[in-house]
Amino acid sequence: MDPDDKFPQNAEEYLRQSQTIRAKAYETALQNFQKLVSEMKDYSCHIHSFRIQGTKRTRQSLFESVVNPALGAKTFSSILNEVNIAADKLQRLDIFQYPIYVDFDSSKDPLAQPNAIDVLLSVEEKSRFWIKTGTEIGNDAGSANISLNIRNVFGGAETLEAFMSASTQTSHVFEFCLAKPINGNPDSKIDITAFSLTRNNQNFSSHDEILRGVALRWRGLSRLGFHELSYGSTWRQVCNIAQQATLSVRESAGHSLKSSLIHNFVRDRRDDIMLPSRGYYLRLFQEIAGLGGDVCFLKAETESQLNFPLGKGFILSTSLRNGILFQTDGQKSKISDRFFLGGAQSIRGFKLNGIGPREEKKDSLGGDIYVAGGLSLFTPLPKLHQHPVKGHLFLNGGSLLQLNPSQPLLKSIKGLRRAPSVSAGIGIAYRSSILRLEVNFCLPLLATTTDKLQKGLQLGLGFNFW
Repeated sequence: MDPDDKFPQNAEEYLRQSQTIRAKAYETALQNFQKLVSEMKDYSCHIHSFRIQGTKRTRQSLFESVVNPALGAKTFSSILNEVNIAADKLQRLDIFQYPIYVDFDSSKDPLAQPNAIDVLLSVEEKSRFWIKTGTEIGNDAGSANISLNIRNVFGGAETLEAFMSASTQTSHVFEFCLAKPINGNPDSKIDITAFSLTRNNQNFSSHDEILRGVALRWRGLSRLGFHELSYGSTWRQVCNIAQQATLSVRESAGHSLKSSLIHNFVRDRRDDIMLPSRGYYLRLFQEIAGLGGDVCFLKAETESQLNFPLGKGFILSTSLRNGILFQTDGQKSKISDRFFLGGAQSIRGFKLNGIGPREEKKDSLGGDIYVAGGLSLFTPLPKLHQHPVKGHLFLNGGSLLQLNPSQPLLKSIKGLRRAPSVSAGIGIAYRSSILRLEVNFCLPLLATTTDKLQKGLQLGLGFNFW
């Protein structure tokens, strides 16, 4: 045996031993630190000074609002906890590089009171300008977008964003948004937005829609979930009416101004937003229009989803959605405000927005009230257990109607049961890193005379499926 062959083996053994020794030393040091913290958790002390190192553009008032809770801590454990919370908040403001370093030391100030601690946060500010590009696919549409962003615009963690997007259904989207955290809290922000977009509704309703508006919005995270409260004014124009458009669509052409207050609540406890195996999702939406403009209505919508693991790779998923649009001025609702139903991500076995009122079996007119539900069973596939792909059996159904102002509301609600649209099918669901893909064979079981069916193969691409 060549003596030289022993050197690599000895070297590998030496490296393994060195790594083992370092790992044990780190583990011992960590245990000693945890023991020290545990022994000192009730140790009476206070913060004498709190310094931030490495800032150039960030205002002192932002740091004061973030670290103020820590200044009132009176024990070592509470100081450690509050300082870590402050560092986490600063990190999530997205204006500093990761990580933010925290240093504790006994105060060297001769005038400091006994048991005083000095705290130092070392930060490095991120670059102010950044550009993000992306693509999105969903609801039988694809889009490409770009956003130009400026961080820390005025030194208080403000963000200025210019967003542009183009897709097959929205010819273009332009949006400018200035957002600011409230009291340095990354979980509570206020923003003002100006936007312009054009929707291409030619495929199902023979028109385009232009929307331009401004909105003031608050977004916050609570223990219950995510809240969004906004007030905005939107000028809408139904235009580019197709030559073969029906009379109802032609009568909808023109301008309208909506001024409304909107609240949106989301609680999402799913383990995966695209192909969940457990957890639940709840969304509550309310809108009040009529605080200005020429439309007056109350609008509410609820979406829910439950997912249950059945064992051995089987997953049961259920969903229920409903919504109502009630005109408070006794007028007929506008097509821009109505609900639309049907499609690969909504009710499979029907074309996009293919369920509900339709004129001359051509243009979808939307509805004022709807209910929709789904039941899906996801199954493991042979030899593909390690891949994010499942077999898929489903049953979907729903109903969409327009309210008749001359009829009692309860009578219209009962009408949802009389003419449901129902489909069943089997297929495959694949979860990629960016979207969910479904290929299903669909069989419509019940349909109305105005529904547009999608019998046979149907392809679905997107994030949210019901």
